[in-house]
Amino acid sequence: MWGQDDKQTYTMLNEHELIHIGRIQRTHGTGGELQCRMLNTLWEDNDATFIILKVDGIYVPFRVTDWRTKGSDDVLLTIYDVSTEQRAARFIGCEAYMLRSDLPEEIADQPDIDALNGYTITDNRRGEIGRITAIDTSTMNTLVQLDNGVLIPLHEDFITGIDAQTHVIRVDLPEGLL
Repeated sequence: MWGQDDKQTYTMLNEHELIHIGRIQRTHGTGGELQCRMLNTLWEDNDATFIILKVDGIYVPFRVTDWRTKGSDDVLLTIYDVSTEQRAARFIGCEAYMLRSDLPEEIADQPDIDALNGYTITDNRRGEIGRITAIDTSTMNTLVQLDNGVLIPLHEDFITGIDAQTHVIRVDLPEGLL
């Protein structure tokens, strides 16, 4: 007999608990492996057990039983109980996320790239450059469009700080970029 303490409580995942890490590009081989194009190195740099895929508009966690890198931008994932190419194919095109709780605190506290829309970009030498109105993550070089029409790369090497309270991203852009 199950007592009250034996019951598990399940809750739906909230987008604020997640950080966007990539997108499933295709299946790999016939054993159900998935190729995920990564937007960052968060998966490789941390010890996460679950990957969260957005399936039909719902965030669904999947246990990763094995993974390995493929080139500099892709990770091949094996998901528990997905052992055929046909079962894996349903995940092609799904956005991939990690739980913020699987990340070190200093990273988990940073907003997701998509949440940066509306933030103000301030260069350490030039001052305020503009407010983000669009974010293009379709390539490995994330570009942000500012309210003044300027496009700049939002690369981790240029970012010196992100203040989630004031919605300001401080950058140190190289000369000639603006």
